[in-house]
Amino acid sequence: MSSPESPYRILFTSDARDEVASLDGSIKKRLKGVLTNKLARDPEGYRTPLRSPLAGFWKHEFASHRVIYRIYPDKAILVVCAVGKRQSEHASDVYKQLEPMVKAGKIAEQIMAAMQNVKSKP
Repeated sequence: MSSPESPYRILFTSDARDEVASLDGSIKKRLKGVLTNKLARDPEGYRTPLRSPLAGFWKHEFASHRVIYRIYPDKAILVVCAVGKRQSEHASDVYKQLEPMVKAGKIAEQIMAAMQNVKSKP
């Protein structure tokens, strides 16, 4: 996902793509607006850094949801790693679901797979 005026290309991990697919249509529309109108243009201007154990990841809040991503400025790529609601102390909280996947290395694998797909395209 990118447009001619957007300097950053947006990629999704496989889990994030599944999370987006399960969102309500109105939330998907808002997410698309956030990604194309804000993050693809200036991901560093709209970011909030996360702390350990999610250091190196960034978040952007929209509606009652969060989009969690990594920025690769040298490649002009932003990788969406998770999208979900912030529900403190609840098992479905987006951060609680992402933490064990980061610790297990699954998100790193998915990011590498998403980046590999970019490299293999002409």
